[in-house]
Amino acid sequence: MAYLRSKINQIMKSAKNLPVDVQLKLPRITMIGDIHVYIENHHGILRFTSNEIVLKVINGLLIVKGNNLVIKMLVTEEILIEGTINEVKVGEGLHNNGVGQ
Repeated sequence: MAYLRSKINQIMKSAKNLPVDVQLKLPRITMIGDIHVYIENHHGILRFTSNEIVLKVINGLLIVKGNNLVIKMLVTEEILIEGTINEVKVGEGLHNNGVGQ
């Protein structure tokens, strides 16, 4: 969780230097324990398995890793993921096959 906090702080610090219209499109992540993550401002699902969900966001990728992951709700730019969540990380840009590694 400390890694996630530091990554969120890093994003927030860099967001202060962005124009307001870009700031409003940054991903907003709300977690409840390790069982529930709600993400706003994503731009599509790039990969979905029971162990990993990769979302496209304005500044790269957002990767959710865990076990028994399911999408409980999906609407335009919002997603609710449940399961045992082990890791949420933000990647900058796409890798070889178009998804995070």
